[in-house]
Amino acid sequence: MKHFDTLYLAIGATWLVVGMLIGIGMGITHKFELAPLHAHINLVGFACHAIFGAAYRLWPAMAKAALAKVQFVVFVVSTPILAAGLYFTLSGGIELPTILGSLGVLTGAVLFAIIAWRSHATA
Repeated sequence: MKHFDTLYLAIGATWLVVGMLIGIGMGITHKFELAPLHAHINLVGFACHAIFGAAYRLWPAMAKAALAKVQFVVFVVSTPILAAGLYFTLSGGIELPTILGSLGVLTGAVLFAIIAWRSHATA
């Protein structure tokens, strides 16, 4: 994965569109049951992916960290699991995908924090 900083940004932009479409759909139908999903997609899907991509671009030493690719895979794979799980949970279905996706996203965030603190310590 040579340019996962820009891939992070592209994935984030895709989540932004998905989140906006859900928001527009809720506004049109006046049904707001999916508001938590809309918020998670915009914050975890768009904002986190975009911030991670920007950080890796602005601080290349972070992108070279051994954990960076692991962090990328964990976060990118966990986000749709969280989103799908939250949809099922909000629709009265099973909660397991929401739990697994949440734990995966948290793991990705913790890995990012470790990478950031290690980069800070060596700067």
